[in-house]
Amino acid sequence: MIIDGDEIDAGLLFGAFRSALWFPRYRVGACGAWRVRVMQQPAVRGYWGTVYRVAGTVMLTGPSRDNAEVWMSVTPMEVESQEIGIAAAHGHTVVLGLGMGWATANIALNPAVERVTVVERDRDIVALVDALGIFAQLPDAARHKIDIVVDDALTWRPDIPVDSLQADIWLNVVEPQKWNDVRRMCDNIRPASLYFWGQEMELWRLACRAVRQVPDILTPAMLDAAIVDCGVPLVTAEGPDYAARITTGAPWWTPRTSDWWRIEAS
Repeated sequence: MIIDGDEIDAGLLFGAFRSALWFPRYRVGACGAWRVRVMQQPAVRGYWGTVYRVAGTVMLTGPSRDNAEVWMSVTPMEVESQEIGIAAAHGHTVVLGLGMGWATANIALNPAVERVTVVERDRDIVALVDALGIFAQLPDAARHKIDIVVDDALTWRPDIPVDSLQADIWLNVVEPQKWNDVRRMCDNIRPASLYFWGQEMELWRLACRAVRQVPDILTPAMLDAAIVDCGVPLVTAEGPDYAARITTGAPWWTPRTSDWWRIEAS
């Protein structure tokens, strides 16, 4: 375990971007193959397509098939892609994937949440977040809600009912097997509601399949049909603006190949 450097308030790196969420202070650190780093960036694109001028980002890098990849960061893109789920969390909320801890922390701060169970399979991630003192920065009431279980998100089963499921275990926003993973999680956990990272781009995938091409826009009717078609209890934003935001964000976060939406998990 290596923890070094001065504390960095991740929220102060956001520049003009604003969020109502809480962000912890980080230090550069490492445990096993996982590292928290700070990178200077002049501008980044948000989840819904807007470009923001920023000072930099705090990120978590870790192993992938080929080399170290960025698995999570504190950026407008990551924040905007988690806000809907965090706001909708309630009762007993299960978080699949600990990451950098800030999403779990904000779920615990949600007054509608009574208990947070985090399922993380990598002990080094758990040790790194603990060494960085992420949850120690929370008020006692929020911190005491959190319980971490070392287990596999795709096989874990709860022993009490789950009101809200929040899943973020993937490297990429869009992945061919993601719907299969989500349905498997739901079969095991039986949540009353669900939000998973990148779900808007996966709903776009279903909309493309329905019309057999990439549409110019995602209409509210097309989005509603995709939500019904997915077969899981998704939490979504209300109003026609949701479909419009997906339309704007999709070109930036989906593959550039014209038939990407056809690809199934092997």
